[in-house]
Amino acid sequence: MAALFRSPVPSVWPEARPLSIGAGEVGVVMSHGFTGSVQSIGPWARGLATPEGDWPGVRVVAPRLPGHGTSWRDLARTRWWDWFSTVEDAYLGLAAECRSVYVAGLSMGGALALRLAETHQVAGVLLVNPAIATRDRRVPPATLLHRVLPPQKGIASDIAKPGVTELGYPRFSVTSLATMTRLWRLTARDLPRIDSPVLLMRSPQDHVVDDLSSELIGARVRDVRTVALERSHHVATLDHDADLIVEESRRFIAG
Repeated sequence: MAALFRSPVPSVWPEARPLSIGAGEVGVVMSHGFTGSVQSIGPWARGLATPEGDWPGVRVVAPRLPGHGTSWRDLARTRWWDWFSTVEDAYLGLAAECRSVYVAGLSMGGALALRLAETHQVAGVLLVNPAIATRDRRVPPATLLHRVLPPQKGIASDIAKPGVTELGYPRFSVTSLATMTRLWRLTARDLPRIDSPVLLMRSPQDHVVDDLSSELIGARVRDVRTVALERSHHVATLDHDADLIVEESRRFIAG
């Protein structure tokens, strides 16, 4: 009888399923962002995995973060350590098989990538519009009241390119925001631990993540190389600069 009262297991969007592609002795663990899915980083992942010209291709693993690619209520039941454990497991799996492993992330995925670099000796970090802090003064009090505040409007699809859509939730629980900001605080605090080089690719016209995250990374990490994504908004991996992101990432990995 107990089985009759179990909550149904939410189905995963086909586009949100994990990617494990490419081959070689160099690996990249890539993370999508908050309320998004693997779909948002698919072109970036495939661009790194695919051999082309002098580029041999690399192995890319892009896991689906728990609570993502299903429903916003499913996300509300997860916490930042669930997300981090997933990318950490992907990293450890690649590290056991590859000569060197890079970590990469979009938005909150950038926080997870940086956290990996703070706790493991990675070959390098690749970031697109990473989120580890905000200047929005509404966020701190909201996270304190997360249990009583209603769901908030979603943040997906900040894209300049016409006709392109990011798959994401139409709303999110403030509890999810609260656990993400705990990840932000830990990551920002420990940035000086990072010895690996960082490629920071940022859109000046980002309507989701302000400039504080990039400012902190530039001030606290020893080796940061920056690239401006002038033609794109927040989800630049699906925007006008998607090819530039792949090109700069290949150059960074090739050294």
